Amino acid sequence: MTGVEPTVLERAWAVLTRPRAKELVSFPLDVTCHAEPCRVALDGTGARHLLVPTGDEDVSVDPRPAVLSTVVRKLSFGGAAIAYVDVSCAEPDLFPEFNEVVTDVLEAVADARRPGGAAVAAIARWRRLFRSSLLRGLSRQAKLGLFAELAVLSALVEADPGFPVDAWRGPLNEPHDFEAAVRCLEVKGLSTAGDTITAHGLEQLGTHNGRPLDLVLLRVVKDPEGRTLSDLVEQLRGSVVSRASLRTRLSAAGWSGQPDRPDLDTFAIEEVLRIAVGPDTPRLVPSSLVTGSLPNGVADIRYEIELTALLPFSTGASLAEIAEEAVR
Repeated sequence: MTGVEPTVLERAWAVLTRPRAKELVSFPLDVTCHAEPCRVALDGTGARHLLVPTGDEDVSVDPRPAVLSTVVRKLSFGGAAIAYVDVSCAEPDLFPEFNEVVTDVLEAVADARRPGGAAVAAIARWRRLFRSSLLRGLSRQAKLGLFAELAVLSALVEADPGFPVDAWRGPLNEPHDFEAAVRCLEVKGLSTAGDTITAHGLEQLGTHNGRPLDLVLLRVVKDPEGRTLSDLVEQLRGSVVSRASLRTRLSAAGWSGQPDRPDLDTFAIEEVLRIAVGPDTPRLVPSSLVTGSLPNGVADIRYEIELTALLPFSTGASLAEIAEEAVR
């Protein structure tokens, strides 16, 4: 973790004012790279920036125009000019989402050997997420999966009204959908005809930091008496601690409210199964491979597991029970 709390960013933006004579005014953060502090900054147009020192790293960025603009440039703040990865957002409506970008990038660089490269990789992922949400709507299968994750989030918030929406990591393409206080949860939404689940990467069904992992399988069916994604979102808006965090996660998941296009797909959860992932659970993890990692040149792995192979390890449970155990 970075140690940079949302309140720190809020205070930083509050004390910064648009510069007149200077190109940027900045606020140093506690995260350092190459012995220099990372900074958030404001320019004369009001655009917000995150500056990550690159030291002597050879860093290249995608210069194409995007919601998140990225350049590498030298800047001076009371001393010698040094090189920074400078990622900026000029759209005020997206400033809450930019705070999420800042937090994510800082987490990526905090312990990285090459923080400049780690920052560029994290920024590229966010650019893809923003581009995806702008260019396409959700498919029916994507809606089904998001419905499952929102149903679990609702149960977690009901079990713990202070449950942080930031613990919902699925939209960020991280290994587990939820990083709760006591357990990790990986959620898979199954259609009526679905007889397999798809696992992404060697980490998705692996445990970390000594916390157990529950694989939660939700059979989601179309139901004219059921609920839409918009229904779940509206319910969560009235119960989560941070609406801004919820908005950020929904944007990363590719969902946005469209008043001119009513959401007509209604779903219900027909079945809930929980699998406490253990050594005998069918899965691929780093220890499954001779070298402990993917071969050189293989960037990622995606595989399917038959439900018939998972069912012997499953137990019936309600979402309320799963949520209670995850937060207590």
